[in-house]
Amino acid sequence: MSHQNLESLLRASGNAVDLLRNSRIGAYVYPVVPTEFSNWRAEQQAWRESAVLFDQTHHMAEITIKGPDALKLCSFTTINSFNGFAPGKAKQMVPLSYDGYVIGDGILLYLEKDELLFVGRAPTVNWLQFQSQTGQFNVEAVRDDRSPSHPYGKAISRRHYRYQVQGPNAAQVLHKLNDGALPDVKFFTFDMLNIKGRQVRALRHGMAGAPGLEIWGPYEEREEIRAAIIEAGKDHGLVIVGSRTYSSNTLESGWIPSPLPAVYTGEEMKRYREWLPANGYEGSASIGGSFVSSKIEDYYLTPYELGYGPFVKFDHDFVGREALEKLVKEVRPQRKKVTFEWNGEDLGKITSSLYDRDSEPYKYFRFTERELRLVLFRRP
Repeated sequence: MSHQNLESLLRASGNAVDLLRNSRIGAYVYPVVPTEFSNWRAEQQAWRESAVLFDQTHHMAEITIKGPDALKLCSFTTINSFNGFAPGKAKQMVPLSYDGYVIGDGILLYLEKDELLFVGRAPTVNWLQFQSQTGQFNVEAVRDDRSPSHPYGKAISRRHYRYQVQGPNAAQVLHKLNDGALPDVKFFTFDMLNIKGRQVRALRHGMAGAPGLEIWGPYEEREEIRAAIIEAGKDHGLVIVGSRTYSSNTLESGWIPSPLPAVYTGEEMKRYREWLPANGYEGSASIGGSFVSSKIEDYYLTPYELGYGPFVKFDHDFVGREALEKLVKEVRPQRKKVTFEWNGEDLGKITSSLYDRDSEPYKYFRFTERELRLVLFRRP
């Protein structure tokens, strides 16, 4: 039976937790970009010790909000303060449901007056598009979804390429790439670089623990800019890395990239669920792990539980503000981010059990990320 929207899908399923725990979406795939160019271990080491080129062109969605109310809409949909926010600046945007729980997050870039660009996962892009279409905002929204996980040989096209040069040697690579002194780009601001005669926007952040820049521009220029970066990095240990290294880099930096969007419950969110398609991100997302509850609300997260407490500013009206203020006052256990440090002897037992014919092995441990998110148990 086909369903018209997320709301009808949830009603038919009876329980959102069962729906998402039984999702058949499969493993998350970083599209287009190879998982490895050489091998994951060398690539992982490179962003710590030299410099790397990340290709982030394909795995994120984006939406451009243009018009007289562009800033107003963005302010209304996030916990962040917009005091002092101006063209050339960026912020980590965190929208909430009406009940005060996180829908998603990503990067909001203030391109120019009346034009802002959000880059991130689909839940936030969906929410911004919904608000642009149903709210009282004089804006135009231009959406560009992530590349398909399995393109099956079909041509891929995006609005923008997006590359990162990160690592201890990133500054030397960028200096040579720019053919001159780099502009003094402050943290989470962006400026222009001159690459092969083209003016290219560059955002500063530091996901690798050292200053680096993210650069982007028209997709048609992607090969030219990529070749220029590689050429500039030849004498500075630049390593081209695959998507597997990027996934572990994000975890080590403490960022949780895909919290469950808190959209499955709440009467005020019903109109949004009726707007969302049944086969979209929210209807096919998967939940798993050692935490199990029959209530989908138990999987929701507040900004504080994700470490986003410093972003919360009650200096403006935003969706979920009243509910969040009440949640802040509640005396209840708060989740917090922690890091698992795996015991070498235990990992040795897990691996060796795969070759023991006389007993049942432990669950397979895949060595692909420095912080793995699986908790491993022996099957009963």
